[in-house]
Amino acid sequence: MIELALAFTDKDGSYSEHAAAALASVFRNTSSELQVHILHDESLLEENKIKLAQLAADFKHPIHFYPVALPAEMMDVLSGTGSIDRWTWGSLYRLLLPAVVPAERVIYLDCDVMVNMDITELWEINLNGGYLGAIHDQGIHGIAEIVAVQGLNPETYFNSGVILFDLNAIRQHVTWFEEMLNFFRAFPGTSMPDQDCLNHVFGGNCLLLDQRFNWFYAPGAEVDFQQKIVHFAGDMKCWDPLSPGYTLYQENLRLTPWSKEPILPAPIRRSTDRKARHLLMKRKTRKHSSRKPSSRHRSERVVMRKRRKATRHSRYSRHKSATGSGSKSRILTMRRSSRRKHAMYIQGFSSGIYL
Repeated sequence: MIELALAFTDKDGSYSEHAAAALASVFRNTSSELQVHILHDESLLEENKIKLAQLAADFKHPIHFYPVALPAEMMDVLSGTGSIDRWTWGSLYRLLLPAVVPAERVIYLDCDVMVNMDITELWEINLNGGYLGAIHDQGIHGIAEIVAVQGLNPETYFNSGVILFDLNAIRQHVTWFEEMLNFFRAFPGTSMPDQDCLNHVFGGNCLLLDQRFNWFYAPGAEVDFQQKIVHFAGDMKCWDPLSPGYTLYQENLRLTPWSKEPILPAPIRRSTDRKARHLLMKRKTRKHSSRKPSSRHRSERVVMRKRRKATRHSRYSRHKSATGSGSKSRILTMRRSSRRKHAMYIQGFSSGIYL
């Protein structure tokens, strides 16, 4: 089973949504069973926690939530670090993975990544005793001098957005947490606290991995997201509508409870009941019959009455000619007059009796 971890602060509710899209990108592309670990603080609302749990349940993966707070001694040493407000406290929760997550190994992902490959390939990498496996920071050319001042090697400096941790190996290095505190004491001006700290403590024993496991998108670069873990590490994130990764982000988000796709109304089923149709037609006929007919309609009705009268007269004439005046049969005649009502006469020619 692959162990997967994310860590974030969710002050405005947006990062739980971004975390869901990142998780969905893993779930849809990974064939192996996963177990998810979410490190969070009190900013994660119960409503969003339920949505994340629902997402994991939809893909049949277990998920665990760990409410965390930075230890008091770490908060003290970080009080002089000015850059912490830029990266948020949540970015430092990954430093606590060896103490919080009860697993031997774990893959850590930032929330601004889109996974477009099966991460089983990353999980099965042999670290050969190293503390972690990570990808050389592709933006090192702009910060090489800065990290060198902090005693870090630009040639092996890795990015902390995607990391395969060997937690057991780190736990055996019993001074790992104290070394983190010492780094923050020595370099309060660090510009990337979590990343610089991890490089300081574990950079001497890490395995640099293939770049496709943490491929940086740079504005203007060729867009090829296939078989990669794409990291939108710059200012333009994948959830930015102007980002080339926005379509991919939306595809993954649609698989989550945060999907913003409109729910179309169910199609209206027309009634097939004959009685209902008859009543409806009758109502419409009554409605139209209350209107005053036009001159055209009146003339059409006159024509139809004349035709019916001519038909009746023709039938009567044929019947009279067929029976003849000397026949002993009885003839029933119907005469209509505008001066009187219908009257019925029965004439008997053979008997001469008036009935």
